[in-house]
Amino acid sequence: MEKLSRQQAILLAAERGDLSGYDLSGLDLRDIECIAVRFRNCVMRGANLSSSNMSMSDFEGADLSGANLSSANFIGANFKNVLIEKADLTFSSFAGADFSGARLGGADFTNSKLSAAHFGSADLTGANLQMTEAVLISAPGAVLKGAKAYRASMIGANFSGADLREAMLHGTDLSGATLVSANLRNASLIETTFTAADLSNADLRGTTRRGIDLRRAILTGAQSEEPLGAA
Repeated sequence: MEKLSRQQAILLAAERGDLSGYDLSGLDLRDIECIAVRFRNCVMRGANLSSSNMSMSDFEGADLSGANLSSANFIGANFKNVLIEKADLTFSSFAGADFSGARLGGADFTNSKLSAAHFGSADLTGANLQMTEAVLISAPGAVLKGAKAYRASMIGANFSGADLREAMLHGTDLSGATLVSANLRNASLIETTFTAADLSNADLRGTTRRGIDLRRAILTGAQSEEPLGAA
């Protein structure tokens, strides 16, 4: 796999719009404009993409482990099947991005915009989703075991069949969300809002619940050791 310098990468992006298959590991790619550029199957471990505009770009199959993607624009980008564990994605915009099948263990999305992003079957074990704007996020079948989502806005989210065991959802707004058959065992639900959410067949055993809002929530078949109306 050919390794490129920063200058070579910027030149190829401008001339071809396609950097697929190159080694960009450790490169400083801050503050660059790479709209709708292909980075498919690139090795970008530890690369710095902060403050860049990479909206609509295609990273499918790339390795972005430990990379810095903070304060950048990735609106509508394709991150399908990427490896992006322990990466810094704070304060960036990923609205409408597709992370289906991605491995995002330990990734930090604090204060990022994730509205209408797709995380179907993605692995977000231990990820940090604090203060994210994630309205209408779609994550059916995703793994969010131990994820932290303090005060995240996840109104209308789809977590059908998702694994949310031991997740910390303090102050999280899940109004109108779909959590059908979701696994929330031992999750921490403090001041969590489930107004009009669908928790049918969800597993809520072992959860810590204080001050939660279950008004108009659908609880058919939900499992819990104590009445779900109890806060």
